Amino acid sequence: MSMSLTFSLVYALLFVLPCPCECESSYASLVLPTFLDSHMVLQREPLQARLWGWASPMTNISVTLITLMDRPSNKVQIVHNKVQQQQQQQQQQQQQHTHDHDAVNIFVSTSTNQDGSWSLELPPQAAGHAEIIITDGSTTTTLTDIAFGDVYLCSGQSNMEMSVNGALNATAEIADSMHYPHLRLASVQKMAAFTPQSNAESKANNYSWARSGPEALQSIDEDHFSWFSATCYFFGRDLYKTLGGQVPIGLVASSWGGQPIEVFSSPDALADETCGGTRPAGTGTGTSTTTTPTTPTTTTTVPQDDDEIITATASEEYMRTNNGDHGLIVGVASSQLWNAMIYPLLPMRFVGVVWYQGEANAGDAVSYACRFPAMISDWRLQFGLPGLSFFYVQLAAFKGDNSEAIRAVDDFAYIRAAQDAALGLPKVGVAIAIDIGDPTSPNGAIHSRRKQQVGRRLALNVAAIQYGIRDNHNKGPTLDAVQLTSNNGAILSFEPGTADALHFGGTAACTECCDESPFEVMDASGNWTRTTAMLYSNTVIITLKSKGSILGIRLEWEGYPQCALYNGKGGPDDHAGLPASPFEWCAYPTGQGAWTRK
Repeated sequence: MSMSLTFSLVYALLFVLPCPCECESSYASLVLPTFLDSHMVLQREPLQARLWGWASPMTNISVTLITLMDRPSNKVQIVHNKVQQQQQQQQQQQQQHTHDHDAVNIFVSTSTNQDGSWSLELPPQAAGHAEIIITDGSTTTTLTDIAFGDVYLCSGQSNMEMSVNGALNATAEIADSMHYPHLRLASVQKMAAFTPQSNAESKANNYSWARSGPEALQSIDEDHFSWFSATCYFFGRDLYKTLGGQVPIGLVASSWGGQPIEVFSSPDALADETCGGTRPAGTGTGTSTTTTPTTPTTTTTVPQDDDEIITATASEEYMRTNNGDHGLIVGVASSQLWNAMIYPLLPMRFVGVVWYQGEANAGDAVSYACRFPAMISDWRLQFGLPGLSFFYVQLAAFKGDNSEAIRAVDDFAYIRAAQDAALGLPKVGVAIAIDIGDPTSPNGAIHSRRKQQVGRRLALNVAAIQYGIRDNHNKGPTLDAVQLTSNNGAILSFEPGTADALHFGGTAACTECCDESPFEVMDASGNWTRTTAMLYSNTVIITLKSKGSILGIRLEWEGYPQCALYNGKGGPDDHAGLPASPFEWCAYPTGQGAWTRK
């Protein structure tokens, strides 16, 4: 039976777009931004997906949304033989024949501004599929294979930029990518700009949006910092499977290796003295000492193309050591990646952000503890999404030395603590990576190939915070209280539900592993020494070997810990346990974060 229905809705202009170049239209006909394209995912209800673009001034723009009545498969189907493949194809053809007649047409219209820009919002849509027809009366563009689902922005530096072909078991992972057709991928080209830009280019040379599959990922022998982001992909894939394949997932990767947080931050974020609302005005110490020039320089690494845009070329050379680590990129100044790689995405609707960055700020943890929450709060404001979830990766195990291009300060211990300042904001989650370092990575020890575990842990966090799914542990043992005892000891208890099956396990690539415990204690002289630790039920009991009381306790406060504290079962490379976050506890706290060293 045909279910063809028609709704006629007229929406006023809802979002004022910046001019592409100057505030005078240079478009004679309809033009869409790069990332409004076929195969994309638009944000599902309760948010309203937004469409935007440019055309001649004061022109009527008409949009027809053809919503197909099918829904994504209830589960991820993996075909193991030709018979199953034929059966699945027949079923899909039968479903398509049925759905050809089961569509709802929704008409939406608006008019362009004097500068030619236009924008409108669609009525809220449930998870599903659609086609979109956009016309200005002379030019018509049809976008096919559109999905409504949940869209995530993935950003950061090289550990976010590192692509799937650089991960462990890359060949098998690339082949497996064909099984997730409702997982859609988009990559933003690396560009810097003096001023906010209205559009960005695609980093992938063969698509703007693509279905997950080998053709959407770089081949195994290509540059390992190309497309698509491994951290972003494995996160999205695991979340897609967690949701049973019922919700399409859109991933937009916008990252650039070697960059400090200041270049991703808007001028408003950099001027925020409240550190994103985590501290009273005037108490934040967010002045950065990270070297970011006030104006970009013309270099071989980031050539200056014109007065507005600076692009990263395929021949871009990073400061590298002989083991391939990426250093700071010369020529990118504060807010310039915000201008060119984040600002053009502001009209898009996202449900969350995934962030992997901090290595380039390792020498300035005090500033980072302010700049990071300030950036999060500012992004929520700039996107107009106060409920935007934000998930970050705490930096993985890494031990720097004099040969490293990026000198790790105190082996990242303090920058990890500074990252955790963001947990003072609502709807922020963290994936711990202290146990999944990779000292023999061909991409440099700072670039662990264990991105599957990073993605899994992010997906568990997102499932719990964004969707309320807590079937498994979504975080490792989380310190709740410390009770000092009369025999120079201490009993550590953990948040309920995070310390089930508490156990020690060797970290990835460990050598001594758990020959000694990962705990240290501080005595009255201020000296830190390794101590023994006993597990009793869901608690940890530690003792100070010398006389006196314990004044401080540290867990995994080092570059490459050999032993980690886990819940669940197993260690770093299995799928049943999660590690505790490194921490520093003080008996007489100063009221300042551990990143201050006070």
